[in-house]
Amino acid sequence: MRIGVAPGNFRPESGGGYTFVTEVLDALLRAAPASRHRFIVFCDPATSAGAPPANVEFHAVRPSLLRDGLHALRYFSPLAGWLLGARSSIEHAAARRQVEVMWFLSGQGVVLDIPYVATVWDVQHRTHPWFPEVSAAAEWLKREHLHGELLRRAARVVTGTTVGAEQLGFFYQVPRERICLLPHPAPRVLEAPARPPAGVSGLQGERFFFYPAQFWAHKNHVNLLHALRLLGEQGLRPLLALSGSDKGNRAHVENAAREQGVLGQVRFLGFVSPAALAWLYRNALALVYPSFSGPENLPPLEAFAYGCPVALASYPGAREQAADAALYFDPADPAQLAATLKVLAEDGQARERLAARGRERLHGRTSDAFVAGVLAALDELEPVRRSWA
Repeated sequence: MRIGVAPGNFRPESGGGYTFVTEVLDALLRAAPASRHRFIVFCDPATSAGAPPANVEFHAVRPSLLRDGLHALRYFSPLAGWLLGARSSIEHAAARRQVEVMWFLSGQGVVLDIPYVATVWDVQHRTHPWFPEVSAAAEWLKREHLHGELLRRAARVVTGTTVGAEQLGFFYQVPRERICLLPHPAPRVLEAPARPPAGVSGLQGERFFFYPAQFWAHKNHVNLLHALRLLGEQGLRPLLALSGSDKGNRAHVENAAREQGVLGQVRFLGFVSPAALAWLYRNALALVYPSFSGPENLPPLEAFAYGCPVALASYPGAREQAADAALYFDPADPAQLAATLKVLAEDGQARERLAARGRERLHGRTSDAFVAGVLAALDELEPVRRSWA
């Protein structure tokens, strides 16, 4: 088959999404030579680190505001979309290159009139519809119109946990037999520099917790700051390193740190380089991850890979992802979070146990295994797809 692959539009500043896409795309290039299919990857060739094999070609898709705008009308008025006959930019590009099946590699996808495999990281706008990043400026409506049609029409939907599969069934009535359960792959480990890179040099020799997350409301930085204040009342004042791009909530987080009297303990690092990220994981007391939303997140897997202990919010799916390799807490309870951090700050043996369990937890969680699972699903679709031109 001629299989289209749409990685989505991610930049390094996107964080975990960019890491996932680039590493899975590289794994696809490794797997492609053994496949009988031909792959048309709709992105700039520079997205991948390696030269493509003979059965892989790259095509950059230029978005068209007019074309994509008209296509978007189908979500709000199917009749208007049908009358206009508008195709999205990716659908137009796929048709020109005779793509038979499309794989949306990331959580970004559009409805197509050819069979497609959709990858879903979360349906947060359904599980947590009150957060501004999924509700403000008609964002909830936009996501719901897209997911409602995208997921129901998908030939296969890839998700990482049974919790995610249950959410797809509950919210969108996706039959279980159409869901491919493929756990999120762990990212590759980079060599951590001996000396802290620029931007994190102020943390050398300090005891600090690390939280890498973009500044969205659902990332729950504020309750973490409340927990930091409670730790201080018990005589413990570790630093807190926060990395990630500002998505509109950083000023609120800074004000909360000031109000809680912990601003001097917090280091706002912004977007950090891969080398700095590796150093932070290698030198932190622990990763603390208080996000309200799952069911899968990349930073706990990164922490496991670097031997960093993990304190993890007990969102649905957290225990399925991390099992006994993390200490859990209620993300809405700063006192419980503070108690968890106190254990990690004071008990070196607990940190070592968690780090060892984290490394064990990564067994089989590779981008190569993830791609092999998707290719198996695509192989299953081949006898169906050959039924029409």
